[in-house]
Formats: sequence, structure tokens, C-alpha cells
Amino acid sequence: MTCTSTDAPVVDLAGAFRTVASSAWVVTTRAPERPVGFTAISVASVSVAPPLLSFNVSRSSSSLEALLAERRVAVHLLADHQEALARRFAAPADGRFPDDGSWAYDETGLPELHGVVARLAGPVHDVVEAGDSVLLLVRPQVTAVAGGTPLVHHARAYHRLSAV
Repeated sequence: MTCTSTDAPVVDLAGAFRTVASSAWVVTTRAPERPVGFTAISVASVSVAPPLLSFNVSRSSSSLEALLAERRVAVHLLADHQEALARRFAAPADGRFPDDGSWAYDETGLPELHGVVARLAGPVHDVVEAGDSVLLLVRPQVTAVAGGTPLVHHARAYHRLSAV
């Protein structure tokens, strides 16, 4: 369904979603000569059968071209001690993959981050145009769950979960 009305009320979507606590993820892929990745808080489970997940990426993202060309990604659920990693992948692209042992290429050639709670990897199943973003649907074929406590993003900051 597409909304075509130009008389729609102004909606503060970003302001509303700043109140939502979300898990912190890093999405990785590869370009011909370098690894590519970024921090995402929009990763969501879409379907169990078949397994599908989604995330969105801004049309202005430096990673978008590589995502659309490679059409394979890995999504990494960050652990609660990986705030620095989340910030690194939200910073300028040239410093995201230092030679520091925090990542390596997996057997398929995708960048793999170490110490994460979970990692899912697979091909892009579909690409949906979505306003100033693009929504990617991914069909994970590889799942690795190490366990642990995930890093949470809320109100423009990262947080550790505490017992409820």
C-alpha cells in the first residue's frame, strides 16, 4: 500500500523511535577490494519458515552500493561489552575494519566479527524501496549463536541490560 496524499500530517517518526529500545547489530558485506559494514538497529525477524530477516539502510549510506552488488550479508548481534565496536561501525567508513583481530573473513569471504552474541549470514532475498531508505530482506543460511547478553540502543545511547 502506498500513501500518495500530500496533505499528510507531519509525523516525528525519529522522535518516537528514539524512545524504543533496540538490539545493536553490525551488518557486513564486501566490496571488490575491501570489507564493508555499518551499525544497524533496524534488524528484525520477518519469517521463521522460510527464515527471513530484514534491515534498512539509508539511500545515502556508503555501504548501499556494496550491499546491492554483493547481495550477501552477515548480521552480527553485538554483545553488551561491544559498545566500542558499535560506535566504530557508526563512524566514518575508513576506520571500520582495522587490523586489530576483531574480525576476519569467513569461509565464504564475508567479514565476520568476533565475540558477538549471534551471527546470521546469507543472500539478499529481496530489496524494497522505502522512502529515503532501502529495506533488505535476507534469507539466512548460516547461524552461529554464541550466547551472552546483547548490547541495547536507546535514546541515542548504548546500554547494558540489567536484571528485571
